[in-house]
Amino acid sequence: MNKADKLWINGAIRRNAEAEEILRAFAEKAGISGKAFQHMSLLTEEIMGMANHLLKNFEGEIWLEDRPGGYAILLEADVQESTEEIPGSPRGFMAKIAEMLNCSYMFEDVDEMPERLAELLPDYMSYGIREEGRAPVWAGVWSLSAYRQNLENRLRTPETGAELEELEKSIVAQLAEEVTIGIQGHKIRLVVTGKK
Repeated sequence: MNKADKLWINGAIRRNAEAEEILRAFAEKAGISGKAFQHMSLLTEEIMGMANHLLKNFEGEIWLEDRPGGYAILLEADVQESTEEIPGSPRGFMAKIAEMLNCSYMFEDVDEMPERLAELLPDYMSYGIREEGRAPVWAGVWSLSAYRQNLENRLRTPETGAELEELEKSIVAQLAEEVTIGIQGHKIRLVVTGKK
């Protein structure tokens, strides 16, 4: 399996040049070029930007892997609670993803989760929870496809209309085949897949 070198990142250091170098080396080995490379590059840039600007204290690794017919961009990190709060409510789809990832310090263990946790979450979190599995977001079952389908199946209201419009404006939501988020304790795993 073609797998790019892992790039260590944290909230204080910008490593865009190194990321671009790894991206190009991976694309050459994977045979990704043209529009597919542009999409992969944009998705990686969005993820790096989200991590650098919106996550609280964190450090982790980002890399790429081959997937059947495409690729995956993976971000794994430890997120530590910070006294500095992100001002205002999340704005834009990637800000909402960052807000979900920043919740990783809420529960040290999935067994500590309230049984009806999904009912306590904001819509953009609970709407993305897949039906299968015993635990919601924190067990790694939040997905963009479930979120989108849940919104599309709901009675159209100003709120759901605004959420769908936000997805239409999001680079990640438009270019990615899928986005999944796994959270357990302080550990996060964000996987964004795309087509070759």
